[in-house]
Amino acid sequence: MGRTAAPVPPLSLEDGVRAPEWDEGLECWVVADPRLARQVLNHPGFASGTFERSFQLYMADATRTEYRELTEFLRLWFVQADAPEHTALRRPVQRMLSASYVRSLTARIEEITDECLTELAGTRPHDVMPAVAEGISGKVMAHVVGVDVPPPVLHEWSRTLSLFIGAMYRRDHARAAHRAMVEMTGALAGARALEGFPTDTPKDRARTDATWAMCLFGGLETTASLLGSTVLTALGDQELWAAVRADRPGVVENLVESVLVSRPPLRHLGRVVAHDQEIAGARLRAGDLVLVSLTGQGPLDEATPAAVCPVTGASAPEPAAAAAADHNLVFGYGPHYCVGAPLARLEAAVLLRRLARRFPHARLSDRAAVWGPNLSYVGLDHLYVDLGGEA
Repeated sequence: MGRTAAPVPPLSLEDGVRAPEWDEGLECWVVADPRLARQVLNHPGFASGTFERSFQLYMADATRTEYRELTEFLRLWFVQADAPEHTALRRPVQRMLSASYVRSLTARIEEITDECLTELAGTRPHDVMPAVAEGISGKVMAHVVGVDVPPPVLHEWSRTLSLFIGAMYRRDHARAAHRAMVEMTGALAGARALEGFPTDTPKDRARTDATWAMCLFGGLETTASLLGSTVLTALGDQELWAAVRADRPGVVENLVESVLVSRPPLRHLGRVVAHDQEIAGARLRAGDLVLVSLTGQGPLDEATPAAVCPVTGASAPEPAAAAAADHNLVFGYGPHYCVGAPLARLEAAVLLRRLARRFPHARLSDRAAVWGPNLSYVGLDHLYVDLGGEA
């Protein structure tokens, strides 16, 4: 006889937890309460395979057939798997992107940042997003993965895949995403990061290519968004910018954490209801999609700063900061916590310090921020600054 699967324990709800709400427009459940979000992100009653369910719900049969190679490629991203498969696939990537490895990248990230600031100084108008935010995130990920691809191309691939993921019903997005997938996997041939990962069989190679394409994707748009929002926040407050220039202990790291909470690059994560269940009076059915808020608040709401940097170890002098960091869900929670979190934090901290050292009199231009509309991401299309001359 086969083994009987162990029963899935129900969620343990605190008093006053806000129930999931059904969104008619998005046709999914929305979990906004951080206490419930934490449990949903770490509970076997909610599966990670949102792409598979979305393919079924939003792609026409003919489109799924025509672009099967694309859907198979996305299915292989390990963020779409759950334990034990997810654990096994994530472990080697997590080791490679360890905090010690990220710390070893500091000098290279400083060099890249200086290169991008030089490019910013040579362009008119001075737009932080293409020259600096996208430049740094693109060059850093190219270095980590070991591909020789310029940032504009990397970001074009990433944006193309994002458009498809956000609107799978559109055949033109599927066509463009398929082209991006082919170009990404071609660029990964011989990439340094693939060394030591299985490539002996076509199946092994497909899984390894998908893994590192996913890492490229994850380290581009959201990191560029964080870098842009960090500069916007720093230059938008003269007192704060003065503190950044003085590089007082913990100020830079505290600012990065504050931006992560107040303007999170990623607004939510998706999950699929694994079995019929009731949560605080809401009846969820197997196969329902769930959007889990990573902040429990609007993207531009005021936030309590929190600063404990896992890379540098720096912390803010406020004792409440570390406690607040425990409630920060912007990098996810549980087994799917973002493997690139230390790298993104370091890039933002390095940018602030190098910008303040080289352009201490920088300020925002009039109508500096141009936000890009997107359901999933909080990001700037443009951020115009006046550099005020070099130090």
